[in-house]
Amino acid sequence: MKRSLLSLQYYCLPDEVGGAWGLTHEVNKRLVARGWEVHLITCKPSDDLPDHEVIEGVHFHRIRVRDSKHIFNLWRAIKRNVNNICRQTSLSLIHIHNPLVGYLALLNPLLKTVPKVTHFHSSWLDEERINRQAAKPSSSGAKLFFHLKLACILRVIKFMEGRCFQSSRSILFLSEYSRGHFLKLYRKKKARLRVIPGGVDVNAFFPLKPDQDLAKLRQELKLPTDRPILLTVRRLEARMGLENLIGAMGQIVQRCPDLNFFLAMGGKGSLEKKLNALIEQNDLKDKIQLVGMIPRDVLPSYYRAADVFILPTLSIEGFGLVTIEALATGLPVLGTPVGGTVEILRGVDDSLLFPGTSVEAISLRIEKYLKNPKPFEALKSRCQERAVAHYSWDRVVDLIDEEFALVLGK
Repeated sequence: MKRSLLSLQYYCLPDEVGGAWGLTHEVNKRLVARGWEVHLITCKPSDDLPDHEVIEGVHFHRIRVRDSKHIFNLWRAIKRNVNNICRQTSLSLIHIHNPLVGYLALLNPLLKTVPKVTHFHSSWLDEERINRQAAKPSSSGAKLFFHLKLACILRVIKFMEGRCFQSSRSILFLSEYSRGHFLKLYRKKKARLRVIPGGVDVNAFFPLKPDQDLAKLRQELKLPTDRPILLTVRRLEARMGLENLIGAMGQIVQRCPDLNFFLAMGGKGSLEKKLNALIEQNDLKDKIQLVGMIPRDVLPSYYRAADVFILPTLSIEGFGLVTIEALATGLPVLGTPVGGTVEILRGVDDSLLFPGTSVEAISLRIEKYLKNPKPFEALKSRCQERAVAHYSWDRVVDLIDEEFALVLGK
């Protein structure tokens, strides 16, 4: 009998690029290859996408942009899609990746008895608190209303997130850090709590081949060929630490004006204008450039063209798929000691960890790299070997499939 999975996510690759969204699709398409029938309910980032489509064997059921932005309309759209899927197939398992979509789906009585697994990519509660705090008003009256409203929103979010966890037989975490953080927030021990890391496609993310020309690759990507290339790929949001990174590069220029470098910052998000303003204020326009969202098929080339990857996260880094993608291409990663980054980089070398998350801590370690890159370059082969041995998608999906079998009692 064919096993049928309902996957629940707000956005998903290839519709939208992001760590959790990429993981969802990579897992789903590999489950299809292992005999699962996978139905995904997700939201459209733009309405030019079809309502229904099969991509690499995964059945995409998409919700219109207008409906995805209003909770009642979102609930109705999810209910409609769940009803349609249940008419087509008998679901074996529900895999929740997004707690909002998950909670609204679980309100449908058709899903009451279907076993459930939740993937804890990061805490929605924490994400919302940090992102909203970044937009905190300055006036005292507005601050009071802001905090009251935020407290209500966070209460609702914790309830929704908690209901997904309570309904699940198993909760999957990307790192020991994520599992520990979850237990501080929810203290739930009834379900199975299992750490399964994220993965990387080692057939797509690999080092520059001997017959490939580095200078030519950089020219194709419109990157400088006369100086070290630093790369970061992040959503341009508050917790990612990109403001600190720009500040750190400014400090390096002040201390060592003769050090030459170029920092490419890939991604999109709400801080784009602010980051561009910071670059201009620090007089770094010739040294730092926001290159926008990097297409998925071009991303490996950026890793290969760079000399070092920078991960300046401030908080709740549950794992970091970009970290292992960079490592798989043989690219050393300098990362802040936050969350799952510590577990990944300590597996390679402690020297890859910044001593802290401050502007100064980041600037001093990058300056050390720029002045003497040889010790970091010596780690390239170890970076790739670590990624291939521990984070290939085949190994990761083996573990997920094994967990699903345990949940189903097989």
